[in-house]
Amino acid sequence: MNKYFSPRAGVRWLRHQYIKLVRLNDTPEKIAAGLALGVVIGIFPTFGLGIVMAVFLAGPLKVNRVSAVLGTLVMNPWTAPFFWAMSYLVGSVVVGNNLLESVEILRDIGKHKDIMGQIVGKNLLLPYIIGNVIVTISAAATSYLVGNLAVRYYRKSKLKRLQKRALNG
Repeated sequence: MNKYFSPRAGVRWLRHQYIKLVRLNDTPEKIAAGLALGVVIGIFPTFGLGIVMAVFLAGPLKVNRVSAVLGTLVMNPWTAPFFWAMSYLVGSVVVGNNLLESVEILRDIGKHKDIMGQIVGKNLLLPYIIGNVIVTISAAATSYLVGNLAVRYYRKSKLKRLQKRALNG
């Protein structure tokens, strides 16, 4: 197995991102808000400008820039098809389309390399956009809560370790 793309390497990379995130020198709220901003920018179609947008928007919104950039990484070549499909299915349900027919359409689209082109070409854009807004807001809220809790947990456990070390001398 290729050492760069093994499951172990993936877990190591995720752990490294987690450590980078929780060690940021900012309030848990600003870090979590930056993460949520990045997730919004990452999932919402920004056509490759996600990281740049995160850097520029983080300042005026007074959120952590590094966590905003990390949040944009939620959308990547492995997760993009999942978010695209989920956005379309959620939007289809909202506009009243038959869910089973929507799944069939997705299976047909999945056979093509240009998934977004197929969605636009088959007039599936409205359900996709509606669903994408819902998925984006849900993912942003979840990332804010998880990010805030992760930073607080890490800092609390670090403080306990330091106190224990100080007592043991």
